[in-house]
Amino acid sequence: MVTARKILSDTGGEITMRRLNRREYANTIEALLGVRPDVSDLPDDQGTAGFDTAGASLFFSSDQLEQYLATARRSLRLAISTKPSGKSKTVRIEPEDEYNERYAAAAEQMRDSSRRAKAFLAQSERPASDYGILDAYSAKKKQHAEWLPLMESYLARPETKTGATLIMTIKQGGYTRIRFPVLHAHDDGEYIIRVRAAAYPDAEDRLHYLEFTGGQGKTRKLLGWRKVTGTLDQPQIIEFPISHGLGQQNQIQIHQRSHQDRADKNLATIDMWENGIGTPPGLWIDWAEMVGPEAKQGDADSLCDFHYGDVRQDLRRFATKAFRGTAPGEDYLDRLVFHYQAGIDQGLPPDEAIIDPLAIVLSSPSFLYLVESKTEESSANKTLTAQELASRLSYFLWSGPPDEELMRLAREGRLSDAHVLQKQTERMLSDRRADRFVRHFVRQWLEIERIDMFQFNGVQFRKFDNAVRANAREEIYQTVHHLIDEKLPLGRLLQSDFVVINDLMADYYDIAGVEGYEFRAVPVDDDSIRGGLLGTAAFSAIGSDGVRSSPVERGAWVLRHLLNDPPPPAPPNVPQLSRLAGQHLPARALANAHQEQPQCFQCHQKIDPIGFGLENFDASGQWRDEEVIGIGKLKYGKWTREKRFAIDPQGTLPSGESFADFLELRESIALQEDAFARGFTEALIEYGLGRPYGFTDDPLAESILQQTKNKQYPISEFIHALVQSPSFQSK
Repeated sequence: MVTARKILSDTGGEITMRRLNRREYANTIEALLGVRPDVSDLPDDQGTAGFDTAGASLFFSSDQLEQYLATARRSLRLAISTKPSGKSKTVRIEPEDEYNERYAAAAEQMRDSSRRAKAFLAQSERPASDYGILDAYSAKKKQHAEWLPLMESYLARPETKTGATLIMTIKQGGYTRIRFPVLHAHDDGEYIIRVRAAAYPDAEDRLHYLEFTGGQGKTRKLLGWRKVTGTLDQPQIIEFPISHGLGQQNQIQIHQRSHQDRADKNLATIDMWENGIGTPPGLWIDWAEMVGPEAKQGDADSLCDFHYGDVRQDLRRFATKAFRGTAPGEDYLDRLVFHYQAGIDQGLPPDEAIIDPLAIVLSSPSFLYLVESKTEESSANKTLTAQELASRLSYFLWSGPPDEELMRLAREGRLSDAHVLQKQTERMLSDRRADRFVRHFVRQWLEIERIDMFQFNGVQFRKFDNAVRANAREEIYQTVHHLIDEKLPLGRLLQSDFVVINDLMADYYDIAGVEGYEFRAVPVDDDSIRGGLLGTAAFSAIGSDGVRSSPVERGAWVLRHLLNDPPPPAPPNVPQLSRLAGQHLPARALANAHQEQPQCFQCHQKIDPIGFGLENFDASGQWRDEEVIGIGKLKYGKWTREKRFAIDPQGTLPSGESFADFLELRESIALQEDAFARGFTEALIEYGLGRPYGFTDDPLAESILQQTKNKQYPISEFIHALVQSPSFQSK
């Protein structure tokens, strides 16, 4: 079935002319105008399975033209009305000014409610409303004032007279947090957040990190984390840089590390039952300040700095840049000038009249599509022009337009020279914009987005919070970066003697001696469970449903991405195992029962044993010797009872090689580097050429593998081999 799907999807080597996907469009607009557009109204990129560079899924309909025009107009208005960044200033927040008053008022309100509730319950003649209480049930809850000790404990701390201790409250606004004034559309620039903070030594380690968030309302985003090591006697000053984009609304907040949904409130409630107060605080903040803005150092040219003395020439220059080196025709320029003059005739000022012509440029096929000129020859065998090659290379490695150096070499006719092309590829891989290639290729190749598909129970997985989820994802990207930068073998993703982590992930993995938020290679022992994709928290989370690990998902993922032996899609109408309803069984027993179905047996006998070998990792990537299943009732995220099952990790690979545990499984998979390299090559071809991999690509894949194997498969060599190939340089 897998072979049949490949035959049906084979394009015969032809590359479909495609439009820019959302991220490429945003990067291109930003490079032109210095404005990051909101692309949420633009066509979706996920029309079909595969990479978001596949031309067949990047279609465009005429009714979507207005969406592009509207997006372009918004971006142009912002860019044209841009003023120099305002004078840098410092905004300081003294958190005790807000929280001492708020928490003192909350404590008094709890005392008052408790007194009224007790008074009502002590008599039987007067109704609850006379005491300002809803009913008897409410009175029974309020009489205990169960959260009053938290408020009193907070207010009794001497350090809260001059700062704020970060706690989790239930009805007093949730987290104690620092809120800076909102940054508005024209407050763009670079800012520095400074925080004078100290850590409480007895708190759990994860609460020794400050969490920085930005945005507003439901659009809030996690920006990053910094570990605090200072003490109350010797606080430290933490610095955190932020970049505020033109046209954005942004409010920076600082608080403790967070989970999804109500997990932190559930944890605080459970902790309160145990200690009478709540989750012990991890951090104290003396003050926080925001300094800025400073002018952003971007890549955009001032293309909207029109002088209006020769509008036709200005439009020609803008369109040529927007069309990636292709000059517009005179008839096209005539129409643009006509639209500009029409606006002037209607009384619009020049900087308003120019918006519509420029928006037309940014909604034209020559901008929205990666255009490759048509000839009578077959597009599959026609060599790209130098400018077309520059665009293909830049959108492959940077997901954005070529820079001036690349375009200059194209204009001079030198880019097609193999040596020059190799040097440029190397230069582009070392540029910060190559991070776009790593993130977007790796995210889709390894299905990293699955880490966000499920909500983890923060009570069951206390350590797996938003910080670990984000940094576990980052660990994968930074590992690939490290392999590219150091020209290391691709096989290090299967097994390695190092991990690429920062302090936060080191704490999560119990690896000592790692300080600082920067990711770096850290040595691990040969018998460490870390080192390679299979030992990462991201992989474990991808192969779970947020509650339990899934041997099936993990086994299928290994077959697809590591062994290049993808199982076929699951057959339709697989019957449910009704005889097991209500039973609490370990993952191995459930998988074995599933194999009883005839239509499932053949595939699952290959998939499941691999997954069994990975069962020592729970859904969050923590090591375990027993599988724990919550049963009974779920109260505040915690099960009232649980069942435990010893884990049996032994199994057999499809090749027939047996393994006794995870370490043996990982070692056996690491020996399959050729298969892994083949799968990686096929994915790279698909992403780079913008079409599904087909049988006609087999010679290209074989050529790339032949060139890279003798060098031990460095990732950078795969990229060079693809870029140098006739297929990459052909239409």
